[in-house]
Amino acid sequence: MTALCIVWVMLSTLATILGCTGFYMPYWIQGKLLGKVDAYFSSFRRCNYPRFRPSYNTPEIVYECARYSSFWDIPSPWWQASTVTLTFGLAVAVIGTLTLLAAAVSFLPHVLKAPRHIRLLGSLQLVAATMICSGLVMYPIGFDNREIRDSCGKRAGVYSLGKCSVSWSSYLLVGSVALLLLCFGLSLCAARHKMNQEKSLHI
Repeated sequence: MTALCIVWVMLSTLATILGCTGFYMPYWIQGKLLGKVDAYFSSFRRCNYPRFRPSYNTPEIVYECARYSSFWDIPSPWWQASTVTLTFGLAVAVIGTLTLLAAAVSFLPHVLKAPRHIRLLGSLQLVAATMICSGLVMYPIGFDNREIRDSCGKRAGVYSLGKCSVSWSSYLLVGSVALLLLCFGLSLCAARHKMNQEKSLHI
């Protein structure tokens, strides 16, 4: 393996770890529930959320991080679409990274020797970055749901956080997209390098 391929494998692994962590952790945005309790949201999980009971005049606050009860309980169709898109994007990133790691430890030694295989893996990373980015773009369209307005104020709406702020999980996802795009560029360089090596051997 060349130094370029080693860097590519390492950055691909880091990008996948950042993406999966950022996706699973519910700290995408932060607000204040009832003006006093920190609330966090992602596309399919939340921390510290209200639970309404018919016998109570005010909502009961549940102090835990959890998924919504079902996919259809996610409060916005845009959040549902974001969840699906991000899931597929990260699945593609994981497949690409596992293949690279298998090639790096000689389980699939031919993968990093053929320019077309290198280009294919790079293309998978481009697809993954595009899907993750698309999921992130969809997510703010759903800011007009009731749960967000309870924590972020009445001014919260499409692409408007109101009183809420972006939290650290979002930065992990953005970092994952940036690294995947960098990895795509490295794959093009690695494929070109392999092609030049093959040409020099034939001369």
